[in-house]
Amino acid sequence: MTGVVLYGDPVCPFAWLAYRWLDGAETDFSVRPMSLAVLNEGNTVPESHRQRVEDSRHAGRVLAAIEDPAAAARFQVALARRIHEQRQPFGSALLRAALRDAGLPEHLASQADSADADPAMHRAHQASQDALGETGGSPITEIDGQAFFGPVLTELPAPADGRALLDALRAAAAVPAFAELRRPRAGAPTIPEG
Repeated sequence: MTGVVLYGDPVCPFAWLAYRWLDGAETDFSVRPMSLAVLNEGNTVPESHRQRVEDSRHAGRVLAAIEDPAAAARFQVALARRIHEQRQPFGSALLRAALRDAGLPEHLASQADSADADPAMHRAHQASQDALGETGGSPITEIDGQAFFGPVLTELPAPADGRALLDALRAAAAVPAFAELRRPRAGAPTIPEG
């Protein structure tokens, strides 16, 4: 079985759709954080995205404060589900609820406002960039050591289509000369409520 790693920011709807796609494709995969806040440091962020970048910083700090990677992944998934499917507003109550969902102590939510975990957040983000081999956004999917930016999904594919997409990406990952395939997209992603 090919190893699959999904790097994503829990506040990113495209990362959440990629998670749901992999989950529906019935494959084993691991989840690791990356940070839109770190990605955008030093850049002028459009007004429409500033709050998401700030939420990313707070989420990333909490993620970085969780030392166990499996527990961090549980928190990342719980947080993303509450944000994207349950449409809960970002804040300390949401962070505490996601920590509870992940079986973690709620006091970790206080890390959101502390820069203490920033170095660890930067290291986690850099791991996603190192996997890709260049600067890239959320999500990044690594298959058997070959990483791609994306897939950028605008809606959740049916399970059979999701498995076909994964098979196609596995085939692409097996070809060392393959570098990029892209087509335009329009609008925001559509995420089913859960």
